[in-house]
Amino acid sequence: MSKTKKRKSSGHDGRATEKAKTGRYTPATPNSDKVSPSWYGPLILALFILGTLVILCNYLSVFGSASGWGLLAGIALIGTGFGFATRYR
Repeated sequence: MSKTKKRKSSGHDGRATEKAKTGRYTPATPNSDKVSPSWYGPLILALFILGTLVILCNYLSVFGSASGWGLLAGIALIGTGFGFATRYR
């Protein structure tokens, strides 16, 4: 028997078929059950405010002369706040 006849006789014609149910499927959590903790919102605001204060203090020379590191630290804090804000529910 040739290879093509074996394939046809096995009932597999090359199409994707639905997986057999094994009973291991876990349904997704509904959106109404996904809620951020109560401290999550204030954390986001604190990161925004702290980042802004670091940049402001850098330009007012509170930490000595203004440097790029102060600006970078402030932008990193604000960016972290935006990162957390994208996951807020």
